[in-house]
Amino acid sequence: MNAHVGTNDLWRSRLELPNYEVREAAKYADVHSATVARWHKNTTLGAREPHTKLSYLQLIELAVAAACKEAGMKLADIRAARAYFAGAFKTEHPFATVQLMTDGVDLAAKAGAELLIGNKSGQLAWNSIIGERFKEFEYEGGLATRWHVAGVASDVIIDPRVRFGAPSVAGVPTWAVKGRWEAGESLQDIADDFTLLEAQVAAALKFEGVDASATKREPWSH
Repeated sequence: MNAHVGTNDLWRSRLELPNYEVREAAKYADVHSATVARWHKNTTLGAREPHTKLSYLQLIELAVAAACKEAGMKLADIRAARAYFAGAFKTEHPFATVQLMTDGVDLAAKAGAELLIGNKSGQLAWNSIIGERFKEFEYEGGLATRWHVAGVASDVIIDPRVRFGAPSVAGVPTWAVKGRWEAGESLQDIADDFTLLEAQVAAALKFEGVDASATKREPWSH
């Protein structure tokens, strides 16, 4: 490990470690597993060995590409924008390290007070560039450090500094919440034990595919 990496920055050393199975990365980005392999193969997301896990940076790039596609962009334009931004900003993972936005046709990046259109070789953008799903990404120090993976209205986030990048609510992994629910505990019990709001517990369960409202449970009486 790099001796110059401070204790508070150890999470940065994990950004490129393979940590996410293809199927879970696909689930988070709301695409098919085969799409992940195809996008890497045709260099939309850069080269990656087949059947290997994705790093946090690759996961965010997948999420951004999926957001672009959902907004209506063509894969060829997404690929061209990524290649341009990689060179212009000198980064191997431009979709994870450059703050982007789209109007469904073009992909733009902030460069000072200007917007550069990546799929048009850096042409300046004059019109308003929007994209609702791009609000899911929060940037800090030139990196997308927080992804509101279930939408901006949800408490579920993926943050490489928290629980090794596992989806979580207020620092509690969603899988842990699901495990307690499957063990028969109520929303209130889980919320009390993890110091969460019941709404946060419900959000974690919803992300894990559990409808808490479908099963009524009484809190355990001490």
